[in-house]
Amino acid sequence: MSKKVFLIVIVLALLAIYLGLIGNARWGDSTAPEISLEQPFEQVGPTTPLVLRIHDTGTGLRDISVRIIHNLETFSLADQSFPSAGWLSATGGQDHEFTLDVIPYAKGDLPRRQGQAQLIVTARDYSWRNWFEGNGQRLEKEFTPQFTPPRLELLSPPTTIVQGGAGIVRYRVIPEVSIHGVKIGTAFFPGYPAPDKAGMFAFIAFPYNLPSTTPIQVIADDGYGNTALMDVNFKVKSQAWRTRSITISDSFIRKTVPSILAQTPELQSLGDPLKDFLLVNDTLRKMNSATITNLAKTSRQEFLWKGAFRQLSGSQVEASFADHRKYTYNGQVVDTQDHLGFDLAVTQHYPVEAANHGIVMYAGYLGIYGNTIILDHGYGLLSLYAHLSSIEVKPGDAVILGQPIGKSGTTGLAAGDHLHFSLILHGEQVNPTEWWDPFWVKTRIKDQLGLPSLVKSTDEEPEPPTKRLGPTRPPVQ
Repeated sequence: MSKKVFLIVIVLALLAIYLGLIGNARWGDSTAPEISLEQPFEQVGPTTPLVLRIHDTGTGLRDISVRIIHNLETFSLADQSFPSAGWLSATGGQDHEFTLDVIPYAKGDLPRRQGQAQLIVTARDYSWRNWFEGNGQRLEKEFTPQFTPPRLELLSPPTTIVQGGAGIVRYRVIPEVSIHGVKIGTAFFPGYPAPDKAGMFAFIAFPYNLPSTTPIQVIADDGYGNTALMDVNFKVKSQAWRTRSITISDSFIRKTVPSILAQTPELQSLGDPLKDFLLVNDTLRKMNSATITNLAKTSRQEFLWKGAFRQLSGSQVEASFADHRKYTYNGQVVDTQDHLGFDLAVTQHYPVEAANHGIVMYAGYLGIYGNTIILDHGYGLLSLYAHLSSIEVKPGDAVILGQPIGKSGTTGLAAGDHLHFSLILHGEQVNPTEWWDPFWVKTRIKDQLGLPSLVKSTDEEPEPPTKRLGPTRPPVQ
């Protein structure tokens, strides 16, 4: 055999071996592409996403098709062919995975109407099986379109509410949905089943810093993007808040700020006393507010309180709700903040009493508030006790009205010994004076909910404090 013939034989043999390897790889791939829905696609509305993954571990994807058939009309969401590495390639296709993340009914390309609907997904690979057509996979999924928003009905006539004040809205949602409540500006107050089984109710707080013309709206969302809105025509009374000037000295900064930063690992000293004060008074204040808002989301869905709340016994009011404060340093205004709560003072290390029945949800150090206790009273209503010198309860403890829970102090951003007391509804600070008033609690809360038994016959309404003691210098916070 000549060398030329020998070389031809060798080449043909190698070619036969290579073709055999290709054939084995392409014919040997008997596994069809995998099609998987990464999120449920059963009840589908305007905002429901379609998250689809198609994967082929063998010869790679050849083509895919994603269609929706709605009332016998076909709509294509994706129709794609994938490049091949070549006819003589053992690997087949270049792509082995395809993902689709779309909201089919978001833009109106698909008509939003009721009726039977079906999702159909097909995929093929580059296998030589099935007469070189490849392995195919098909997914068929029936789903129910949802494009009718819930219906809202107002069950109680609108009353009067004041800026910084609270109230109740009663309404019905048909059909019942998981997301509903009342929206005022950016504030949202979730709704709950009413205790008398007649519809829903929501505690609301009109933010102290919003115009009185801000709409109050009941909203309901079925979770699929169908939303209903209904205005509630409350009469909103405007309030005038005081403006006070607070002088900040170097000695005050040295006394308060370093200890606060030492308890706040999220913040680092900026190396300048005034900058550190501003960091605490503004940035940390906002962080603390976010913490309180998040705590309110874990509030129990039950009434834990009874009757009117009680002001700290014998206390003197030194700073009121929503006082607008101008902080001056060396004669210059360096910051402005709103004081949300009441500063109450009696004597140093005075026993601090629970303002009502509740459960301790926080007991520890909280930035500008220092040693702080937060009680949960249910349905998003919290009370906060700040600047304490000592804490005598722990999270999870049940407390009763008037029970000592700590002692007043000067921790946090406080110049003198006092209690900072706040009431909070779903993260919005409210004026405590309403909740200290038994008549307001009865007419605006109990009667609105049809709950005359909220205060049992054996429960005494708290008497207003008769003694007014304590220092007269306004403490800083």
